[in-house]
Amino acid sequence: MAFVECGGLFGTGVVDVLLILIVRFVFAHGELDHQICQERGFNSESLQCSSCADLPQFYLDRLVADCNSCCRKDYAETEQKKYPMAHIEICECNLARFPQAEAFVKSSMVKKWGACVKVHHVRGTLPTIKLLDAQGEVQKIMNIEKWDTDTITEFLNTWLEC
Repeated sequence: MAFVECGGLFGTGVVDVLLILIVRFVFAHGELDHQICQERGFNSESLQCSSCADLPQFYLDRLVADCNSCCRKDYAETEQKKYPMAHIEICECNLARFPQAEAFVKSSMVKKWGACVKVHHVRGTLPTIKLLDAQGEVQKIMNIEKWDTDTITEFLNTWLEC
């Protein structure tokens, strides 16, 4: 009551009402977009735009526009440093515990990158990828024990400049 009697925050009740409506609209509009995405089957908080590009191969072309309006820009799409070499370190004694990593290093998949990717057998180590700079210094180390062969391939395609 005191708020109305004093003329509101800005001197008139009309300005206050408009301000409140604008603030509510802005917040409701953000929620509405998220809700629409949820209704259409997309999680806008975790959906990466690169996933939308894969839809046509599953004959889901009509979902691409909605997917693109709900997705977040991929980290891989932002400018990132690429590395000239990678070492995949594995232990032969542990390799059977990690069938996807084993399939990758024992098949011809690793040969796709030629001299850019080398497999090193290091006793007792868990499967890892080490990204190296031009001087051969390790810059990043990634644990790949739970990665499948497609994830390893995508990672190397993204981070290597071979």
